[in-house]
Amino acid sequence: MKIGIDINEVLRDFIGQLAYTYEKYIGEVDIDENSVDSFDLIKHFDFKTIDEMNKFLYLEASLEIFGHADQLHENLINQFNMFLMDIKDEEEHEIIITSKEVAKSIPSTYFFLSKLGCRAEQINFVQDYKMIWDNIDLLITANPDALESKPSGKVSIKINSSYNKESKSDFELDSILEFIKDDKLRERILNTKITTYEEIN
Repeated sequence: MKIGIDINEVLRDFIGQLAYTYEKYIGEVDIDENSVDSFDLIKHFDFKTIDEMNKFLYLEASLEIFGHADQLHENLINQFNMFLMDIKDEEEHEIIITSKEVAKSIPSTYFFLSKLGCRAEQINFVQDYKMIWDNIDLLITANPDALESKPSGKVSIKINSSYNKESKSDFELDSILEFIKDDKLRERILNTKITTYEEIN
C-alpha cells in the first residue's frame, strides 16, 4: 500500500508558525492554534485579498513560515524516521511525503525536512489538493480540502485539528504518533478495504 503523509499540522506546526511570522512582519493577531476554526485563513489573518495572503505565504515570507516552522510534536521526526525504517524493512508498504506547495514554499519545505533530518525517500509536491491523491492508496492529513477531495476506493486518516472538525474521514487520530506507535491500530487501518455502494450490491 502506498501511504501518503501530508506535512502541515501532521508533521509541521504550520498555523503556529504563520501566526508568529504574521505578528513579526504585519501586526498583532489575536489567535492561537485552537481558535482557527476554518481553513479559510483570510478569516483569521487580516489580509485584504487572497492574492495578498498568497504573496505573503508563497513569496515574501515562505522560508520563515514553511522552513523555520517547528515539528508539531517534540522528537516527532526522530520517531517518524524509525517508523520509515521499520516500514522499509517490512517491504509491504511505501511512504510518500506529500504536500500542496508552490513557488518559494517548495525549497522552504525541503529546508524544513532537511533541518530536522527527515529520511523520507519520496517527496511529492502538488498544486491542487485533488492531485494529492494521485499514486497513493491512503492519506494522513489534517487538511479539509484534501479530505473532501478523496476519491472512492481510497482511505483517509484525519489528524484532528481546530479547523477540520466537520470534515469526514475513514479514521480519526489526534496525532500521527498514534499511527506510528500503535502496531495493532496501524494494521487494522492498513488492512481496511473501502467498499463502494456498487460493490455491496
